[in-house]
Amino acid sequence: MKKLLLVWGWLWILGFATLDAQEYLMVVGSDTVTPGEFEYMYTKNLDLVQDPRQKDIDYYRRLFIDYKLQLADAKALGLDKDWNFKAEYRKYRRELAKKYLIDRNILDSLVREAYDRMHSDVKVAHIMAALPAHALPRDTLKAWRKIRQWQRRLQRGEKFEAVAARYSEDPTASQNKGHLGWINVFQTHYPFESAAYRTAPGRISGIVRTPVGYHLIKTEDRRPAVYRVQVAQIMVRKGKHPEKAREKIQEIYRQLRENPGRFAALARQYSDDGSSAKRGGLLPPFGLGQKIEPFESQAFALDTVGQISAPFETPKAWHILRLVNKEPVPPLDRIRPELEKSVLKDPERARLAYAPVRQKVRRLVPVTDETGRYRRALSYLDKSFFEGRWKLPPDWLRASEPLFTLDHDRQVTMRDFLRWLYAHQWKRPEAYRYRRAILDRLYAQFKDDMRQSYYEQHLDKWYPDFARTAREYYDGLLLFRYKSRQIWEKALKDTVGLRRFYEQNKERYRQPTRYRLVEILMPDKKRARQWYRKLKRGKMTMEDVMKLKNQGARVRLTVVEESALPGVFKKRKAQWAQTPGGQYQVRAVVDVIPTHIPPLDKIKGKVLSDYQQELEKNLLQQLRQKYPVRINENVWKRIRKKYKG
Repeated sequence: MKKLLLVWGWLWILGFATLDAQEYLMVVGSDTVTPGEFEYMYTKNLDLVQDPRQKDIDYYRRLFIDYKLQLADAKALGLDKDWNFKAEYRKYRRELAKKYLIDRNILDSLVREAYDRMHSDVKVAHIMAALPAHALPRDTLKAWRKIRQWQRRLQRGEKFEAVAARYSEDPTASQNKGHLGWINVFQTHYPFESAAYRTAPGRISGIVRTPVGYHLIKTEDRRPAVYRVQVAQIMVRKGKHPEKAREKIQEIYRQLRENPGRFAALARQYSDDGSSAKRGGLLPPFGLGQKIEPFESQAFALDTVGQISAPFETPKAWHILRLVNKEPVPPLDRIRPELEKSVLKDPERARLAYAPVRQKVRRLVPVTDETGRYRRALSYLDKSFFEGRWKLPPDWLRASEPLFTLDHDRQVTMRDFLRWLYAHQWKRPEAYRYRRAILDRLYAQFKDDMRQSYYEQHLDKWYPDFARTAREYYDGLLLFRYKSRQIWEKALKDTVGLRRFYEQNKERYRQPTRYRLVEILMPDKKRARQWYRKLKRGKMTMEDVMKLKNQGARVRLTVVEESALPGVFKKRKAQWAQTPGGQYQVRAVVDVIPTHIPPLDKIKGKVLSDYQQELEKNLLQQLRQKYPVRINENVWKRIRKKYKG
């Protein structure tokens, strides 16, 4: 037994010797605090601290130790293992990580480009050779040859509309001859949009690849854009009698030409759109691409507020529009957050913003011990994988053979690969015959995704500022949950303890004698004199005073303590005076509120706050006994001298 104690004694001494070698400042429970951590916490918000005591480093040290004691107890109680706590922290960490996963310069460039494009609409037509995103090499070549052949036809002088109507594989081309109408930013695939904006009106772009195929794009026209337009409408549904609907809308239009100011009244009376009719036909603001043609064209063609369109037809109704407002593109600073979200929602733009970081991740997170065993995954894949209905094999959880190691740390197994494949199935049955080549491509993508995931989970390793900020939030969230459980909620539920605390500390809540002062302003001098005499003799009650409000007087009541009471009122004297504004002012004490202790229900909020402080004080006393605190005095003296002189 003595030998065992001796061994433990030496281990304890060696442990602290190691801490000294690392220059620790203090040990609170099992948590070691470095000088850097303490100084960072002390100085980070020093300029914002309102309480002068907290700027004193000795006082702050006590606060810091209390903070660490509560964190130690929170962990001892397992609050950091709570599922809700971990979920909330993970959510915050993901948000914090976003700026480390994206190239900010590229994002800003994409936002600026999108904003510049918002200022003009382009009218476009296109010819398309359809090609899915996960195309096989032979299909890609076939589509390329088709679009190249159609491009040559155009170069030989054939009409764009004729080639589009005859050959384009856009399902709508036979009807619209390739014409798509007006577009603005974020309304088409990014490569399509870029080609449309870069091509001069009347010209045809080169061949453009998007996730749905190859395109030849003709920019037909360009116009200044309107951010949003708001109109009011009168709508008449065609129903089973389209001719009657046409006659009705023409009659409404005739009345409007005679009296345009009756638009709202006629909308309420005649419009078949019940929701807008109640508001005089008013519709919510909308942007390009949010309404059907020709409704959108008619709305955007209106120039001046109040202008009314001629009747026009849509597939199911007739309409008349009145322009309410045209909103120009707002300043960039106002819509930057909205544009950033739109850029990152767009897969093709987002890929550009994330690409430099993914390249960096390949350098930061090396793949080692690669085995080549991934090809065994072919034995698990059947045709259903290429039809989008593959299910994980029954024994997939036992597929533990290693495939590679990330950063000499995290081993990735066949099980991980199979789970990833399940989420990345194809819907191209003919691709089954190329499964080996496709598996190689998928495996390369899998490695990149695993690197990226590892990088996101270990940002602390590469970015000390991320680690510090994430740790602060973690500790702050943990402390909040600890105080909620141990102090705030306990005080709320402990009605008996609250009552006992109130009874024991009643004198703390005694209110001193107070006086209710009334100030009356009135333009009538005679009546003001009458009130003054009554108040001076103490013959007016509070009820009488309040009645004066109904007699044209301005009455203001205030409650003051005796120390703040003007001397003239201490013997219930009244004052009478004429103000510079020609009003007559009467001031007097109308009531005395004697010293008293309010009942608990009247001051429960104040008592509850004091009770919570008492509980926290008692809790900290217990924690100081429960968890040892060891200070490295040499390091502390150096820090104290640095900030206190």
